Amino acid sequence: MTLVLTPQDKYCLQQLKASGLFLNIDAEKLHIVDGVIAVFCGDGDQSDDLYKHVVSVCRGRIADNRIHLVALNGGAILMSGQLGGSQNCHGETMFENVLDASRLKKMNDVFLYMHAPCGIVRAKGFGIVDQVRYLMMARDRLSEVAPRLHLWCFCHVDTYDEAEGATHKRRTYFVPRARWSDEALLPILHELKGVA
Repeated sequence: MTLVLTPQDKYCLQQLKASGLFLNIDAEKLHIVDGVIAVFCGDGDQSDDLYKHVVSVCRGRIADNRIHLVALNGGAILMSGQLGGSQNCHGETMFENVLDASRLKKMNDVFLYMHAPCGIVRAKGFGIVDQVRYLMMARDRLSEVAPRLHLWCFCHVDTYDEAEGATHKRRTYFVPRARWSDEALLPILHELKGVA
């Protein structure tokens, strides 16, 4: 079964893009040194496109597209510790895997992904704004424990449209940490939280 974006999801995504909270990716600004640890959801409907995205961003920036994958259902937001129950255990495993990969592979560049729609998020009753908040919590937690890491956050969106011949329109956006910390944007986030 293919999950689809709800009208509320679509509205939230539109507003997040309009307010500069989701940005187009400028790969030239990503200074990747020794490879990338890519942390994303193991969703079989999305993982191929996510991996292709990592490869396209890294192409020409690192030798041999040196990419180390850490993937579990729920993706990077698991590391926030906010999903409860067994998901928090999975998040701890993912967290330790990222730290181990950095140490063993000598990689300090980490791409943290969330995707929408996400079955884990929907099952928990969370919206896209919650999902991004948890992504930022995961990012901050990694940064606190391992300040040497260079952390980038992304949102992969699949706009599946049954009316358009059951096609997938996939796009990945950069989610800038600084913008999500901007108090001037709190009214927008509160409004979107109410919508989702």
